[in-house]
Amino acid sequence: MSNLKYRVLLIVALFAASVWSLYPRKVIERVKRGDQYVFDTVTRVPLKRGLDLQGGMHLALEINEAKGTVPDRSEALDRAIKVVRTRIDEFGVAEPVVQKSGDSQIIVELPGIDDPQRAMAVVQKSAFLEFQITDKTQALEKVLPRFDAIVKESGLAGKSPAGVLGDTARSADKGLQGLLSSGKDSARKDSAAKNDTTKKDSLALTAGGAFSKLIQQGQFVGEYFVAERDFATLQSYLDLPAIQAAMPPGKVMRWGSDTVSLGATAYRPIYMLDSRPIITGESLIGAKPNQVPIEGTVVEFTLSNEGGRRFRAETAKHIRDYMAIVLDQRVMGRPPIIQSAIGTRGQITMGQGRSLQDAQDLALVLRAGALPVPLKVADYRNIGASLGADSIRNGIRALLIAVGLVVLILIVYYRFSGVLAVVALGLYVLYTMAMLAYFNAVLTLPGLAGFVLSVGIAVDANVLIFERIREELDRGKTVRTAIDEGFRHALTAIVDTSVTTILTAAVLYQYGTGPVQGFAVTLIAGIVASLFTAIFVVRTFYLLWLSRSRGAQTLSI
Repeated sequence: MSNLKYRVLLIVALFAASVWSLYPRKVIERVKRGDQYVFDTVTRVPLKRGLDLQGGMHLALEINEAKGTVPDRSEALDRAIKVVRTRIDEFGVAEPVVQKSGDSQIIVELPGIDDPQRAMAVVQKSAFLEFQITDKTQALEKVLPRFDAIVKESGLAGKSPAGVLGDTARSADKGLQGLLSSGKDSARKDSAAKNDTTKKDSLALTAGGAFSKLIQQGQFVGEYFVAERDFATLQSYLDLPAIQAAMPPGKVMRWGSDTVSLGATAYRPIYMLDSRPIITGESLIGAKPNQVPIEGTVVEFTLSNEGGRRFRAETAKHIRDYMAIVLDQRVMGRPPIIQSAIGTRGQITMGQGRSLQDAQDLALVLRAGALPVPLKVADYRNIGASLGADSIRNGIRALLIAVGLVVLILIVYYRFSGVLAVVALGLYVLYTMAMLAYFNAVLTLPGLAGFVLSVGIAVDANVLIFERIREELDRGKTVRTAIDEGFRHALTAIVDTSVTTILTAAVLYQYGTGPVQGFAVTLIAGIVASLFTAIFVVRTFYLLWLSRSRGAQTLSI
């Protein structure tokens, strides 16, 4: 009797745990409110749904070879998949699909995503981080005559969309010069003592040709400003192969990520940097967003111990120099001055106008690492929720029809024993759903098919047991003995069938992708639940009936 009590307690405990596992909970999710995306508290059932049940987005990514061919595309995609998968996992998408398609594409499916532009930006961002020292040798001023000559020889001078600066622009540029001169802080003054190669504060470099006229000296050597209207013009000059070849040895020019406005004129900074970075983002092990009163939105980063030692040694050599933080060949904010050696911690200033979400996305891609090759979106499809609603409706209808037919057959054919099996079948459905929720599995349309299939497998175990009990009763054995023998002899066949099916489903999960994995997970969970309900729960029901009927002589089966 004590054994029966423990059996009942176990069934009741699992029932309570399953109900608790499936009980709707309040969670904080990023949801759309009007035209804005905000974090809000919503009520959700823990059971997750896949792309085909709740909608989402489908992306096909391929290598962007606009800036050069990639020798081994297949190997490059293999490395890119790892980075994309890490980014998507940190993006917070439930069970995304990230898989390789042939040797040319990566397929990404994101269930429940309602902000596709943000997701595409996170997936495509290269996130290659470098720390570079700004030029201290006035290398650009020395090479400007050569640049002017190249532009003149190319015939581009005067043909650019923006043209060169006119008299009106010059008056605004003088205002910029005054702003830069009057805005020096104490740190800038300290650096002026060392960087004595600076000639006059904020002088426009106008004593030359078409290239020189577009550039103005910034607040320190290595920093320059270009009117935003001249951005495309100067970029077309910089793209000239001859300009690239004439670039000072060991130097590169990088645009800033922000603009400076003065009146009606906007300016974009451009920096001459040492081409050799003192450290790259490969040593970065952590990054998190933050907002501080003075700098605005920032991303605080942490380097590995080895990276921190190298960073400390390199920055110690450049005290009072300016260090540019370069992300994907764009200088993030204005380069800060190195006041002392920097160790394993630092921050990237994104500016007052950037949102915390921008910092979160930047921190996300930095943690995931840089893409080995640039990617572009080759195909994009937004899968609407209507398809998911139809799939859920049809799947539930199929499940109800299947379960209804099974219940009818069990009760009509096996009578009282069939009723016990139906009650166990209800527990089976509850246990299976609870397992899927507990292990964060995702219910897909193929998963619903696997669930319906596992219902048939669960009934099959009961059929084997009932038929064996019938045989034992026909041989003249008592009801108690027939039940014991029926379960004992049917156990081997039930376990063998279930184990082989589980092994097959495990192979499907290991080597399948997306919907195939959803089918395998649901099938495995259903088989485990069916084993428990058919062998343990139904037998417990028989034992309860026998204990109350005090040695019944007949069994309705």
